[in-house]
Parts: sequence; C-alpha cells; structure tokens
Amino acid sequence: MKAWHVDLLREAKTQRMYFAYDNPSDWKEILNAGKLLRDGGISKNKAKCYVLAGFDNDTFEDAEKRFHDTWEAGFTPYIMQYMDDDGNRDPDWHRFLADWKHPRRRAKMLDEGRLTNKTDFICSDSN
Repeated sequence: MKAWHVDLLREAKTQRMYFAYDNPSDWKEILNAGKLLRDGGISKNKAKCYVLAGFDNDTFEDAEKRFHDTWEAGFTPYIMQYMDDDGNRDPDWHRFLADWKHPRRRAKMLDEGRLTNKTDFICSDSN
C-alpha cells in the first residue's frame, strides 16, 4: 500500500475496507498499511483486518498476540478460525476463539489490553 492509495480511499469516502493477516509473514505489510491509514486519517472503525488463527503450529498465545498487534497497527481485527481441506475445525480453537469472535467482548479485551483468562479455558485433551 502507498500513500496515494489512502488518498483515493479517503476521497472516495470509503466506509469500510478489509485487509487480511493470514500468515505471520504478512506482518510488515499489515503494519505499513495501518500506519499509512492512520496517518491519512482513516480510523479503526473503517479499517478491518481478517486474522487467521488455529492453522498448523499456531498457538493460543501467538494468535492473541496477532489480534492485539492488529489492533495496535490501526485495524479492528475480525477473527477467522482455520479450517482444513475437509472443512474441519479444531474444537479447542473454536472454544478459545469464542470471545474473540464476539464483537463486544473482543472490543473490551482489546481496549483493556488483556489476554483471555487462560484459567477459564479448558482444552479437551486436558480432561
């Protein structure tokens, strides 16, 4: 993204724009886009970013860091749970992401800068 893109988005009075943070290697591009948008006067209310969680080798802690980093970069994160080629989703990730997918709970957790209370989350394999 370049500054002139932001100028065009602002001139077009874009109400919402969506970005994707599907891979941790995308971080530099997301950070750059967030800075350009903020510098151009575009708020988190308009700049949304889909954040993928639960893919191979992902951890709850890494996912939460990406959610907070996305917020700090200038985006409202929209959480997406990874689904395998057969359409299956990990039930532990589903439970973990429930609060993050709920808009009001997500906003509260991000505003307070807190992570999910791990003592309230019980993985099925710990039973």
